[in-house]
Amino acid sequence: MNKEDYTLRISQATPVQLVIINHEIMLDFLTDAASAFEQSDMEAFYRLINKSKDALTQLIEGLDFEHELAHELYNLYLYAGERINKALFANDKDAAKEVAEMFGTLLEGWQAIEDTPDDRLANLPSQDAPQVFAGLTYGKDGLSEYIPDTSDGYKA
Repeated sequence: MNKEDYTLRISQATPVQLVIINHEIMLDFLTDAASAFEQSDMEAFYRLINKSKDALTQLIEGLDFEHELAHELYNLYLYAGERINKALFANDKDAAKEVAEMFGTLLEGWQAIEDTPDDRLANLPSQDAPQVFAGLTYGKDGLSEYIPDTSDGYKA
């Protein structure tokens, strides 16, 4: 999981792609948490489980309850939250794995929506997204160079 890669993808994402990225982030945290548990790194396990809770909160806050699907997703997300809490408070890696499997399935569904040619949202850039171009930018750490990569988007 590379924060810079996600940041660049988010800046150019369509609404459907934003949902996909959020699900990928959630899945990454849960997968890494399970790996940390296997390695008996409980500090990393707790940190990653808590980050997955934060990612789940983002998904819940992004739901638009004017659509029926949002109500169904809300119920799934609540269940995922209960299982994540069990993973956190009972050191239950199986609960974390269950949620990871669920998010893997949800991710596949969202990716299928993105690949559907009839989905007008999948091919439109987000209206509020700034454009990212190759070149130099200045940040708190000095100059950074962004170079376009035609295979994955942009890399810093």
